[in-house]
Amino acid sequence: MQNSLIWIDYISIIGVLAISVGIALYFTKSGGESMESFFVSGRSLHWLAAGASLAATSFAADTPLWVTSLVREKGIQYVWQFWAPFVGSVLTVVYFGRRWRRMAFLTDIEFIETRYGGGCAKLLRGWSGAFGALIICPLICGWVIKAMETISTEALGLPDDKRIYATIGVVAVGIAVSVFGGLSGVVYADFFQLVLATLGTILLGVMAVMAVGGLDVLVERLGAMSSWPGKDLSMMPAQLPLWDMITFIVVGLGVATSGGYNAQRLLACRDSRHASGAQLLHTILYYALMPWPWIIVALCSMVLIPEIAKADAAYPKMMMMVLPSGLRGILIAAMLAAFLSTISTLFNWGASYLMNDIFRRFIKTDCSDRTYVVISRVATLLIATAGAAVALMADSIQQLLVISYVLGSGGFLINFMQWMWWRMNRFGAVAGFLSGWVVVIAMLLFKAFDRPMAWLLNLPDTVSYSSTQTVTKLGKVLTDTSNYDGMAFSTAESLTGARIALAIVLVTISSVVVALLTPPEPMENLKKFLLKARPFSFGWKPVIRALGEPYDAVEDFWRTMFSWLICLVSVFALIQGIGELLIGSRSIGCGLVALSGLTFWWTYRRLQQDYAHELKAYGRHP
Repeated sequence: MQNSLIWIDYISIIGVLAISVGIALYFTKSGGESMESFFVSGRSLHWLAAGASLAATSFAADTPLWVTSLVREKGIQYVWQFWAPFVGSVLTVVYFGRRWRRMAFLTDIEFIETRYGGGCAKLLRGWSGAFGALIICPLICGWVIKAMETISTEALGLPDDKRIYATIGVVAVGIAVSVFGGLSGVVYADFFQLVLATLGTILLGVMAVMAVGGLDVLVERLGAMSSWPGKDLSMMPAQLPLWDMITFIVVGLGVATSGGYNAQRLLACRDSRHASGAQLLHTILYYALMPWPWIIVALCSMVLIPEIAKADAAYPKMMMMVLPSGLRGILIAAMLAAFLSTISTLFNWGASYLMNDIFRRFIKTDCSDRTYVVISRVATLLIATAGAAVALMADSIQQLLVISYVLGSGGFLINFMQWMWWRMNRFGAVAGFLSGWVVVIAMLLFKAFDRPMAWLLNLPDTVSYSSTQTVTKLGKVLTDTSNYDGMAFSTAESLTGARIALAIVLVTISSVVVALLTPPEPMENLKKFLLKARPFSFGWKPVIRALGEPYDAVEDFWRTMFSWLICLVSVFALIQGIGELLIGSRSIGCGLVALSGLTFWWTYRRLQQDYAHELKAYGRHP
């Protein structure tokens, strides 16, 4: 595709880059005063800024491309692969978000040495920091950068051998935002980038619908595509295969305990009320409101671009097809904004692990704040280099997603047990960590379980294939397996779900067995953690008895579960309601949106009551 941008398009693109760097430069002084200011904004973030930043970070340049690929290949019901984490995100709203803020760490990895003790805890903290900074963070950076390469090719019309230069230029801006402004620069640049990116995607959705002839015409033409599995426009996940659902549910619940850059934003909030508010805003924006313009564009692409070599390339192709010159630059700038908001966060977050959980904890403990900040900026450059290297080595975005899912799935239940069960100890945590690595390495490097699981679970034979070329025509995936490599890594959803289920079972069993066969953590350590974290009482009865004083868990278990249910209904009803208004029954859509508003108000009232009780429990008054 030839580059058809005009001068005003380039002004839009350059303007976004310049404003992002300008915001970071504004925060250079305040963001560089100390480690706390550089990595958690001096714990001063308002819920609006923190929540918008979380939504902007989650909305990476790859997200619309990924959603487009899911819709084109399998239908709207498969967008639950994107939506599923809202289940865990809501639990963070009503429970874990406040707990992270009350713990007041610099990074979530500090939790390990607070929960456990001894040399094992130190080792586990150091290794977890290295794992997050040097493996997980670069993996995420890799798929975000990979998406930027696709946009450079399709939207800017750059040949394959030139797109790397555009990507390097934008990554350099992301580095500048992180290095100069610290987390404050990242957060407030995120706010600007979120507004631009959201308005841009809405504009593209409106123009795409107009190009098709309206929403009613779109629904009619999609319903006539007999070979497309999503022709009934079902938005419900009930039709998904069992192992696909396992993937989505586990990944969804896995975000509940938060961690990573999500915990970083919560730790940077002014107090626990702002932390809950930030997570609630993020959940509504990211899962309910933002994806529908992407989905609409994907559906329109089925009509306007029925045949395409790469499904995820349909989104940038639609940008160039339905937008006139002068508006294309706005959309490209919006996608750049989405990319920058994510990549700058990842650089800052990864650097926080390197500095706080490795360098300051184990290498140099007595540097001045200024020195630590300088070294933090160097660490940011290291994280950026690692992410770029992963992007260059990876074949596709989906491959990186699958690897990260499997890597992060094994400790899913252990993360909950650390909060909920007093008997989980350092030895069990280390055993779970080590067994998880054994399972993951066997899966990823040797494909040790793929064929046995495909046979045992009666999965399709094609899950073992890794195609050399994939073409979508009217939504049907046509795969050429003529060059099938029996040892190639499959990204099939069903097999990924089976891998995740196996990893959870093996890691959890090994962790629990070792924990029960070894001594518990010292009671004094457990008492300190109990009073600081205030977990539910049902899993901590022996420690509460040893405490010798009344214990207030702040949030009652059944009250929290009910709040979770109410908030789940609110977000789910909004997701479905918007969909019905756009491509379904308008009357049902209005009813669902009204239900969402009512349950949202109820959720808000309960959160306010919980916060008032928290202040009293900690000896203060609202």
